[in-house]
Order: sequence, then structure tokens, then C-alpha cells
Amino acid sequence: MRIGDIQQKPKSPVKILTGEAEAWDKVSPLLSEFLETLHDGVIVVGADKRVKFINSSYLSSLDLSPKDVFVGQNVYETLLVLARQGKLGPSRGMTPEDFARERADLWGHTESHVERRPMPNGTVLDIYRTETTAGDIFSVCVDVTESHRKAEELTLQQTYMQSLLANTSDAITLIDANGCFAMFNEKLLELYEIDPKAVYWGIPYEDMMVQFGDMKRLSPTERAKEAERRRRFAFDPNILTIKRPLSNGRTLNINKTNLPGGGCVLTIRDITADLRREAEMVEARNFAERTNLHKSEFVARMSHEMRTPMNGILGSVALMNRTEISPDQRGLLDVITSSGEVLLRLIDDVLDLSRLDADAVEMVEEDIHVLEVIDQCLGIVHPAAIAQGLEIRVGKMPEHMPLVRGDSVRVKQILLNLLTNAVKFTEQGHVEISLEHTPGPEGVTMYLSVADTGVGIAADKLDQIFERFYQIDGTVTRRHGGAGLGLAITQRLVDLLGGAIQVQSTVGEGTVFRVSLTLPGV
Repeated sequence: MRIGDIQQKPKSPVKILTGEAEAWDKVSPLLSEFLETLHDGVIVVGADKRVKFINSSYLSSLDLSPKDVFVGQNVYETLLVLARQGKLGPSRGMTPEDFARERADLWGHTESHVERRPMPNGTVLDIYRTETTAGDIFSVCVDVTESHRKAEELTLQQTYMQSLLANTSDAITLIDANGCFAMFNEKLLELYEIDPKAVYWGIPYEDMMVQFGDMKRLSPTERAKEAERRRRFAFDPNILTIKRPLSNGRTLNINKTNLPGGGCVLTIRDITADLRREAEMVEARNFAERTNLHKSEFVARMSHEMRTPMNGILGSVALMNRTEISPDQRGLLDVITSSGEVLLRLIDDVLDLSRLDADAVEMVEEDIHVLEVIDQCLGIVHPAAIAQGLEIRVGKMPEHMPLVRGDSVRVKQILLNLLTNAVKFTEQGHVEISLEHTPGPEGVTMYLSVADTGVGIAADKLDQIFERFYQIDGTVTRRHGGAGLGLAITQRLVDLLGGAIQVQSTVGEGTVFRVSLTLPGV
């Protein structure tokens, strides 16, 4: 059932004459005076079909003058006036004369006792006719323009509401302050497996509950508990949303909007498929993470296995260099040593990255002499810098650096990666390292910077340099080796130590890397 199915029926006016054999001729003049005061229009036609009485409200209701309708006029003439002015209703193509004659013939018949008639000026009249036993006919005109307009607006709103409810993908229902399902759409019936023939708009809450198909599969005890849970949600203004699993396997997400006068609107969405997709995505993500972990563990094992024989090769070459060999043979051994060292660095990078991916890096807590770590790193990169004709500069340094606690190997690895990278990509000029520190409640914050006068990095590439296997300049990389893992490892180590790394660069002028680390003091 729908609200639009409810049709408003016109209310009949109170009968003016109820006597068994009363006629207009026997009515006192007092009644005539009373009828004249009525807001509704009244006309009395005798059995001879002539007008016996007409009040001024009748003339104004139909926008007539006393010359148009008057006492003694034949009803046909009255109807002809109305037909010619378009006030008699649809003529169905007949001439005013034929239309008036047809209506005159029907005058007093039961078919014409009640009529709703729109007027040319936009007003709407309800016309009621009552016949006395003496043959007189009372016709009363009631102006229902406003109520007719409101009824049309209500019908239009109902049509819009029904269209909205029918075309939404969510189930929607309105529960009024009396606990009745004032309205709902077909989606609600579908989700809850309700027989459309068993329910109607306005059905009480308890009657609706027994029609829920998903509850019919529950035991009587479970059904009572579930009905109470649903009632509590519907009528508790403090509960606004809930996820409800149904016995048919569906899961619904229900949102409630409380209405000012009591009651609520429930919007119900079937999220069964969404939950299934979400579970599938979680499983896929977990599978990918497990696969990536296994891959990282495999790479770590393989890198370790490759490192062992490579150390053996380099050790053997070092021993051969101590023997009596020809200059050509020594040159070949130098090539083997150089290539082996490059390969060993690549293996170390892959091993470090795989350990970081597998969360297999164990951090060591020890006292760190930061200035000593810087000296060690400079000693390692200094030969390569000299070989390229570069100057190694020491910028701003503290006179005294307090001891800090942390993993000195990882701090050294971060700094060494930045220095090595700077030397690699600088063909002329210098590489400079600086250090500042600030004490704080959480420890000592160190600000390390490594600047060079190298090739620089384009602004649109700055976000990519910390990606794995990314290489700024392939020609330089081919000369000096490397797989583009150094900066990726550096960022992971900085993150692992709870720090941050930033880069600033200008193409052709150089690059500055800044690392901030906060480590507890000793």
C-alpha cells in the first residue's frame, strides 16, 4: 500500500431539509434569511425545474450577476448561461445548447448529486445536490480551491517520494513517533526477505517484525532477542549507526536520523560485497607482504653466500700479489681486485637492503664518538677523492661533541654512503662535511650535512633519488659502479634511527644532503 493510493473523498454538507413532505413553498422566510448568510452558494430548483431561491454566495462562487441567474428561471436557461461561460465543466465537443440540454435532462438524477467542477478563473467547486420528497432540489456550491491545491501538492510530493524511494540503491524506511513503519521502499523488502503483500505503509512495528524473513530462521528465543535489539536501535536516540549481520549471510550498515517530532529515518546499505572485497584485499596484501618477506630472506641468504666466495677470490688475489709475477700478470690481478671490490660493494648493498626489508637489522646500543666516526669516513673516501682531483673540506664542526648512545656502525654507514655518493658524482671542485648539535629533553640532536659541487639533480627528480635502483647519471654509474641502492639504504637507516633526511640541489652547481638524528646522551 502507498500513500498515493489513499484518495480524499469530499465531505457532504449537512442536509438542509429533512422533512418527509416539505416543499420550498412551506418553508418560513426565516430559513431564506439564514441561507442568505451562508458562505457557501445555495440554489433551490423546484419540481417544475425552475429556480425558486438563490443566495448571493452562489452568484459570487460562479462569478455570475443577478441577470444571469434569477428566481423563476428555467434550469435549462441557467445551465445554458453556465455552459456559454465555460462554467459547466468539460463539454466534450458539444455546443453550449446541447451540453446544457443534456445536463438539464440529468438534473435530479443520482449521477449528478455530487460533482467537483473547476472554474475558468482557477477556483474549484464541490457541488452537492439533495432532493426533497416534494421534488425540490437543493444545490450547494462549496469552494474547495485551497484544499484541492494542497491535495494536488501532497499527491505530487507523494509521487516524488515514491520515485525517490524506488530508485535509490539503499533501503529507506521512516518509523514514526507511534512506532509504525510510515513508509519504506522495495529495497527494504528485498534485504529483509519480506513478502510485499503482507505489509503496508503504516504497519505497526510489532506486525512488521514478524514479517522479516531473516528472523523466521531463528529460534523463538533468538527471534525475541533480535527483535528487542532492533527495537532498541530504532527507538534509542543515542544509537545512530550499527553493522548488523543477518541470518541469511548478509551484513547491513544502518544509519539513523532522529526526527524532531519523534521517530526516525533509517538508511540501510548492504555491505556484504564490500566486506568480502575488503577481506580479499587484506588477504592479498598479507600474501604480498609474506611473498616480499620470503624474497628478502632469500636475497639476504644468497647475498651472504655470494659474499663468502668473493672474499675468498679477493684474498687469493692479495696473496698472489705477494709472489713473483710479471707486470702483465700484476695488471690482470689489479683488474680482478678492482672488479671484485665493486662486486663486493654491490653484494653488501643488496644484503643490507634485503635485511632492512625483512626487518632483520639488529640495532646495537653503544657509546658513539661522532667526531671519530666522521674522521674514519673521511679516511675511507679521501683516496678516491684525491684520485679524482677533488678537495675534501671540513666545514663547521663543534669543538666538543658529547657522547651519544646508538649503533655506530649504522651512523657510519649513513655518513659513508653520502660521502661516497658525493665523491662519485663530483668531477671537479670539492666535497664538504659539516656537523652541528643541539641538546634536548630526548637527547642530542645532530645535524649532519654533506655538500658537493657535482652534477646536481633536477628538481623533478628529487623525489626519485631515494627509490631503489634509481641512478641520477648512468654514465657516471658505469664508471664508478653501483646499482642505485645507496640512497635507498641510507633513507631506510635514517628512518630506522628515527631521523630525517633532506636534499637540496641545483643542476650544474651541486647537491646538499642534510640528516638530523636525535640520539640519547651518555
